[in-house]
Amino acid sequence: MLLLVASVPAHAQESDKTLLLEQRVRYLEHRLEILESRLEDRHATVARSRTAVVRKPSPAVNPAVSPAARIETHAPLAGPAAPSSPALAEAPSNLPSQPTLGVGKPADAPQEAFVFRQNAVTLRPRSLEADLDFGYVRSNGFLQTDRAALVTASVRVGILDWLEANVTVPAFATSRTRSVGPFRTRTRQVSGVGDVVVQANARIHEQTADTPGAVVSLGTLLPTGANPYDFSNYQPDSRAIGYNPNPTNLNAAYLSRGAWGIVTHLEFYKTIDPVIVFFGVGANYLFPQTVAGHEVRAGVTYNYNMGLSLALSDKSTLGLQVEGAYQDRLNVDRRPVPQSDLEPVVVRVSVIQRLFEGSWIEPSFAAGLSANAPGLALNVGLRHRF
Repeated sequence: MLLLVASVPAHAQESDKTLLLEQRVRYLEHRLEILESRLEDRHATVARSRTAVVRKPSPAVNPAVSPAARIETHAPLAGPAAPSSPALAEAPSNLPSQPTLGVGKPADAPQEAFVFRQNAVTLRPRSLEADLDFGYVRSNGFLQTDRAALVTASVRVGILDWLEANVTVPAFATSRTRSVGPFRTRTRQVSGVGDVVVQANARIHEQTADTPGAVVSLGTLLPTGANPYDFSNYQPDSRAIGYNPNPTNLNAAYLSRGAWGIVTHLEFYKTIDPVIVFFGVGANYLFPQTVAGHEVRAGVTYNYNMGLSLALSDKSTLGLQVEGAYQDRLNVDRRPVPQSDLEPVVVRVSVIQRLFEGSWIEPSFAAGLSANAPGLALNVGLRHRF
């Protein structure tokens, strides 16, 4: 009888514990349902706000422009990206799958395009960019050594979404050391401002999924540099003593032509994220000039370039480029100068590193692949975008 009485309180205690645990579980389930409901409401609110921001027209946008054109105008510049909201996912299928170069904010310009920026469009309207390039060139020839220190300043300005212009002003100091006898050399130094180039780049075709983009460049060469010709020892008659049909001053390493000229180029590029491949051809024409009573007509120069740029990260880009040219023979008084045609070819490796927003440093190394090309060229460029 006593055992039965003692067992009743123990059974009651176990029932109370079970009831408390069940109540606790129900309470936790209720709290979980509340949290899930709040989380769903928050996701819905964020989605509605993103849709409203994307679909809200900008006051600066012309209402007559189609939604497809508005999305394309604000497309990123480097590589295709997945849509960040349902509004972008619903964009028409006829939009180009590859972005354009030179549209959008300056900070969004593809850094990979800087490798061939001389013939590219990378600035939006009313944007300004300035750069300063320091270079050292060395070349060894037959019984002579050439050295040159170069400083090139450039200013670029965006005019339209597809058009930009630039002005390039070079300065140089060169020395040419020639052997004139056993253990004897002679050095000639020349320094000054080179030929200024004023150029405009226009994008005539925006790249798509199947076609590359194209940029046409047209520029003017101003005769601000030193004249490279010396007629003091000029003798075009092969039967005369001291026959010398080439008036080019072979004792000085000039880096200017001293004549008015026209610069043209056509560049193609294609983005294959994270790489941009490019290829271009062009021609430079110098107008005839009169030097010491002689008509001098430089040969037309046909140039080309090809290469690729690889995005190593969002701040670093590696560039590889081959640059070559063929310059036709020089004509003096309408007579072609024998062996005056040139064919320089160089390979260039460059690294573009963004230091901070709008500023870059660009070291590069180039080596000559032909007899007329410099043996070694080292450059460091500093660039800032305003």
